[in-house]
Amino acid sequence: MEQPIQPKLSPLYNKILQLLGAVIFIIVLMNLWLFMVNKSEITLNEHFDYTSNQHLKQAIAGIDVLLTSKLENKNENLQRYINKLNDIDFIKQVHLYDTTGLLLFSGKNAKSTNSSINDLYGLSENKLNKSDQYIPFVHEIRNDKLLGYLRLTIEKSYFVASFQKENDEKEMLFRLMFILAGLVGFLLTRGLNRFSRQGYRLRHKK
Repeated sequence: MEQPIQPKLSPLYNKILQLLGAVIFIIVLMNLWLFMVNKSEITLNEHFDYTSNQHLKQAIAGIDVLLTSKLENKNENLQRYINKLNDIDFIKQVHLYDTTGLLLFSGKNAKSTNSSINDLYGLSENKLNKSDQYIPFVHEIRNDKLLGYLRLTIEKSYFVASFQKENDEKEMLFRLMFILAGLVGFLLTRGLNRFSRQGYRLRHKK
């Protein structure tokens, strides 16, 4: 009785297929890892932007009330309010401008608008660029008409620290899974290779 013809694959061809499968598997895992990292970074930035803008809107609402009030000590109240904003842990600097962009009030952590911007972006002498760490948020103050502009410089690490720790733990877990998957793939490849050699020897013994 004739046995069905089976394609014979050389050991070299088997090795090439196994190597190709391993490379594809690694590429897929790397793409998944990069996707997770990018998604985590986008989520962090969205959380920071949303939270910072919410604080900015609350600060603008308070300044709006003071700007439109008819109190005699309006300027003192404005400066006091801005100083209180500047006392908040995550707010690095506070600047209040008029409708033309002229600085009216600033928090106690900022001497002038020019020096603070130069310091923030490392343009001043002996100053490092901290624009990635301290992010400025600017919004107009408007009631029935434009009243001015408020700029809050916010420390990003204050908001994203807890999320960053969680993302780091996820990345570490993924790396461990990556190593484990590579080890399992290696052991599986050796097992299949040994099994194929044994089958090849049995066929020749017959």
